[in-house]
Amino acid sequence: MRNRPVRIAVASGKGGTGKSCVTSSLVLSRDEVIAVDTDVEEPNLSLLLGHELAPLKDVEVLVPRIDPSLCSACGKCSTYCLYGALTQIGNVPPMLNKTLCHNCGVCSTICPESAIREVPFKVGEIRSYDSDKLKIIEGRIDIGTVNSVPVIKETLETASSIGEMMVIDCPPGTSCPVVASIEDADFVLLVTEPTPFGMADLEMALELARIMNKRCGIIINRCDLSEGNVKGLAEKYEAPVLASFPFSREIAESYARGISPVKVDSLWSREISRVWNFLEREVRS
Repeated sequence: MRNRPVRIAVASGKGGTGKSCVTSSLVLSRDEVIAVDTDVEEPNLSLLLGHELAPLKDVEVLVPRIDPSLCSACGKCSTYCLYGALTQIGNVPPMLNKTLCHNCGVCSTICPESAIREVPFKVGEIRSYDSDKLKIIEGRIDIGTVNSVPVIKETLETASSIGEMMVIDCPPGTSCPVVASIEDADFVLLVTEPTPFGMADLEMALELARIMNKRCGIIINRCDLSEGNVKGLAEKYEAPVLASFPFSREIAESYARGISPVKVDSLWSREISRVWNFLEREVRS
């Protein structure tokens, strides 16, 4: 028996493909869905859903604090720090760059003098909106913070505690933030455009999904602007093409005004409904 919400992740190998357009359209086409924005460096899903979010809680991680009265300046902590967060200069306690710290705990573990203890450090916040029909959870990283993964994980954990169906607007690309966003997804929708860059990045995203053993499908946006071989990649990776949307100036203008495509275009409404029908069969099977 499932003991957590169903997770539908909307991802893309590159930015600008229309990922948030697809996510918002899915959310607005179904009641009682939790909209989750894990694109924590530039979250904008709430703009397309038309709601202001309120701060819910801070996201904190543990970073080292060095007691200079105990530190012998042996340099072990800086030597073993893989991320360069600790710098040893001369015969003084090392300096810490909190923004580079990945909170691994190695420094406090190996310190021979027990001079390092871990203390909380704010790296972001969770914002939310809650109504009878719609719930939105958004992660937002603090300016200057390098590692977004803790904020993404806290965002997903928060959303998991309040509902049964999550639609996740993932960050673009195929790096660690995307891995964290789709790690527990039941199905991944990959939004692409049939351009040379789009095809290259789509294949990387499909390869990532294969490595992570994730079921996925493809949605093609602006399908009439180029002739990229999306179907060839779909066959190679056994990922069905679930919907195709041509370029629309009306959609572009509505997006610029913060209006989701499903609100202004009947084709989007029909195709998104078909995608939902597919997902209901796929994730419930």
